[in-house]
Amino acid sequence: MATHRFTPTRYHNAIGTAEPCFRLADGDTLITDTIDASGLDAHEVAVAPRPNPMTGPFFIEGAEPGDTLAVRIDRLTPSRATGWTYSPSP
Repeated sequence: MATHRFTPTRYHNAIGTAEPCFRLADGDTLITDTIDASGLDAHEVAVAPRPNPMTGPFFIEGAEPGDTLAVRIDRLTPSRATGWTYSPSP
């Protein structure tokens, strides 16, 4: 089991047809970043079009069609001190 650091250079608004950006083995840990729903990075610079650009897709070595993949998120850390929402939280 390895730990990988992936820095994205492209983002996708739909990942169904995109080529994998990184390959992982079962049990590996991935550390990566993403951007906000407006396409702004940690410095509030527009790096992708809206809405909701995503990092990925990732290829899991040995996974077959029909397999169930379990993803565990160990930590989520905001990339900047401010954020926004279209509707206020209760």
